[in-house]
Amino acid sequence: MQVYDIAIVGGGIAGVAAAVQTARMGMKTVLIEKTALVGGLATGGLINVFLPLCDGNGHQVSFGLAEEMLRRSLKYGPGEIPPRWRVERDAAERKRFISVFSPASLVLALDELLEEAGVTVYLDTLVCAAKTAGNRLTGVAVENESGRFTLRARQFIDASGSAVLGRRLGLPVTAGENYFSLWALECVRGKIEMNIGAVYGNGVATGKFSDAALAESGWSRQRLAEQKQTGIDGRQVSEYLQKTRGYLRGYYRHCYRQEEATRESLYPVALPIMPQYRKICAIQAAETMRDGQANRHVPDSVGLVADWRRAGSVWEVPFRSLYSASGPENLLFAGRCMGAVGDAWEVMRVIPAAAVTGQAAGMAAALALRDRLPLRELSVERLGDELKRRGIPRHLEELGLTEPCRKER
Repeated sequence: MQVYDIAIVGGGIAGVAAAVQTARMGMKTVLIEKTALVGGLATGGLINVFLPLCDGNGHQVSFGLAEEMLRRSLKYGPGEIPPRWRVERDAAERKRFISVFSPASLVLALDELLEEAGVTVYLDTLVCAAKTAGNRLTGVAVENESGRFTLRARQFIDASGSAVLGRRLGLPVTAGENYFSLWALECVRGKIEMNIGAVYGNGVATGKFSDAALAESGWSRQRLAEQKQTGIDGRQVSEYLQKTRGYLRGYYRHCYRQEEATRESLYPVALPIMPQYRKICAIQAAETMRDGQANRHVPDSVGLVADWRRAGSVWEVPFRSLYSASGPENLLFAGRCMGAVGDAWEVMRVIPAAAVTGQAAGMAAALALRDRLPLRELSVERLGDELKRRGIPRHLEELGLTEPCRKER
């Protein structure tokens, strides 16, 4: 039976970054994705915004595959990276460089990255169970059109966004709360645009979620605000998807009835193929990232992530946030299900952070195999040397971001 060096569950941004990194380091790598597309929320979820790699004060802070994916996201579609994208000073979110890409274009680019690296990819494949022996994961039971079978590996990375391996193993997780939102591509008078709307927990509606359109679909802001969504209840997930599409039907009926548009001038083009939950489950890690830890030195940092909402706020990401203190010794977490809560989770849930944590997890898994060490015994110095060799800074001071030159707002 074939045994892979590293198996990665979840083909979103973090999973792709982990897979590409491990394969580039010579590891026999398999990537398992439950949908037909890689890219996760960025592609199948139509959340097509690549948030800043810079801190808003003129400093790029995320490098490596985060930057490579930014550039690849524009390879098969429109968009340019301006020459001065790194150098804006004291810039709020709207003034920093944010790339809006075509989701389909990103799928093509990520497919290409995986093919170039030599990653084995299983699409349309669902993880059903985790196989263990002692304190080690030995395989994952999966199911697709071939039936149910087991993929075996020596190291595993859960980049599922929902900590699916962690939950199958009964590890402690933090469940998120999600608001009612919808991003969908539509044609507006011959031009493709994104229809975006949300109803937050306080009842505030944004985008195209008008009271009239909500009433047309049988909902109100208050009723939607009361709908608490974790993303780990199967029936709830199905209802969420049906409600968002039901709202869209109500929106179009309202526009047609009010003669604001016709069926020829306004209609849907693409709908998300997955629920657009931002935060589902995060592992309770050996060191969980928490509020108030921005702009602090973290001894075992594996990379830097800028707060996409405010200038001058940069987070060092602990290696210990990528594994559970009580989990198998050969399992790491990356992307939205790594260890973070509160405001830190809000920072770590987006594309640049997913790429940073995915690449770091992949690098750590490959180094541990090379050195024949349990993951938790891999020294920070060893991992830091590999990151440095690839031009990826771990600490604020490496970029000159000491207190006098840092300005947070």
